[in-house]
Amino acid sequence: MSGAGAADAFERVADGALRVPLRTQTLPPFTHTNAYVLAADGVGIVIDPGAGDPDALAALRAALAAVGVAAPKGVLLTHTHPDHVGGVDAARSLWPDLQVWAPAGELGRCDGAWGAIGVRHGRRLTLGGAVLTLVGTPGHALDHVAVWWAAQRLLVAGDLVAGAGSIWVGLPDGDVGAYLSSLERAAALDPAVVAPAHGPVRRDGAAVLHVARRHRLAREASLLQALQDGPARIGALRARLYPDLDESAHDLAERTVLAHLAKLMRERRVMHVGSDRDGPYALA
Repeated sequence: MSGAGAADAFERVADGALRVPLRTQTLPPFTHTNAYVLAADGVGIVIDPGAGDPDALAALRAALAAVGVAAPKGVLLTHTHPDHVGGVDAARSLWPDLQVWAPAGELGRCDGAWGAIGVRHGRRLTLGGAVLTLVGTPGHALDHVAVWWAAQRLLVAGDLVAGAGSIWVGLPDGDVGAYLSSLERAAALDPAVVAPAHGPVRRDGAAVLHVARRHRLAREASLLQALQDGPARIGALRARLYPDLDESAHDLAERTVLAHLAKLMRERRVMHVGSDRDGPYALA
């Protein structure tokens, strides 16, 4: 990707697959959400149009033109966080016949005007002669799907992983247990390319998925180690796990700790011995 013009505002990921980074209001350290254009035989879709300003629409139109698509068949949302759906209204205004697909568990968070259709793990979408398979990958969001293009060995991962760094998994929507299972499910596909919603495209196979799983398990181990010293409240656990964190990020970090604790309590490895969400928490 080079230059600043619309024609240069995308990266070729594979044959018929383009990454289009769009500036969005997303969680730091990221400043952009990657939309993706997938196309075959003149039929295309847009995945996660997170922005609908003129620059974003120009970039999407340029990407579609580059793969021979005048108007996309539809928009697929990996999940409904604002930095992934911010351009849906603008896209529907530009292409009135656009179909919107969203994870079935998040249809209630879609604007009713979109007429969104709920999709689940295993659903197939066709682009001419190409077949895309949706992979259920909950954990970061209430519901979440990734897109598997088997012929290209390409996984469009949404917020399952980031191209660099880690994805936030925290309450109220995050589920660490589901997230770990999703990483395993995606890695089992043996992708050659993983295209995330934030950061660069990864071309090192499933490595980024394995790294994300090890990172999450290491965080869990650190939490259990912190509780070895006795019952502790959320603030103390957050300070132990994230000692150098800026105060503005304390709430996000504490909701991550709570998501880990929820998993450990389901497994009866930790118990809540307090009267509110702050704890204390103790080893079971």
